[in-house]
Amino acid sequence: MTLINKVSLEPAFVLHTRPYQETSILVDFFTRSYGRLNAIAKGAKRPKSPLRSVLTPASKLSVTLSGKSDLKTLSSVEIIDHFQLNDGVSLNSVIYVNELVTKATEREDPHAAIFDDYEILLQKLSNQSSQVELEQNLRNFELNLLQEMGYGIDLSRDAETNHKIEKESIYKFFPDRGFAIDKGTVTSQKSFFGKDIINFKNGNFEKKETRDASKIIMRMALDYHLGNKTLNIRKYLTKN
Repeated sequence: MTLINKVSLEPAFVLHTRPYQETSILVDFFTRSYGRLNAIAKGAKRPKSPLRSVLTPASKLSVTLSGKSDLKTLSSVEIIDHFQLNDGVSLNSVIYVNELVTKATEREDPHAAIFDDYEILLQKLSNQSSQVELEQNLRNFELNLLQEMGYGIDLSRDAETNHKIEKESIYKFFPDRGFAIDKGTVTSQKSFFGKDIINFKNGNFEKKETRDASKIIMRMALDYHLGNKTLNIRKYLTKN
């Protein structure tokens, strides 16, 4: 891995912050060109520090960082754009996605496509008006993230026969290879109606059955590929 000594005017989002010593905070930035970077924001805990209102979720920033170690120092920051989240559900969704990005990517490993999808998701979360839109936006982000990480899910074909998914058939989902037809009935969370898989593929989330199925599919896939990296925020979320 090439050592990064200087990052100048880099687009970034804040994934997580935590206190550091008496007056500073540690920030986990998600940058477009360098991936996740950790930095000290000196003095950010002081009551009159302008950083307190800048280093917040759902703001696109331009940051300058310096330092020879893995832990950089924040030299400058300004807001490029801010995405207004109008309710607690949207904010919780951002917290969930931030943890997902943190667990799915390594430090200093750039993923420009994930960064761009993240920004698009924030735009959608700031404009969405329904639970249907929320779940569609989250599932699409999860699906695209797995694709970028090399774990894409084929929602169009049976992994064993290569036949197209048929709406009247029932399929089992295997996170390591995809869907395979099940001649039995839906008796567990590991079996799904073809019509719901097709709806998921086509972005049709109007039916609750499709939303429930797509959420289970993505949780199975994420849990498998993240291994022991548990998403802690899930215990606080009941609708996403």
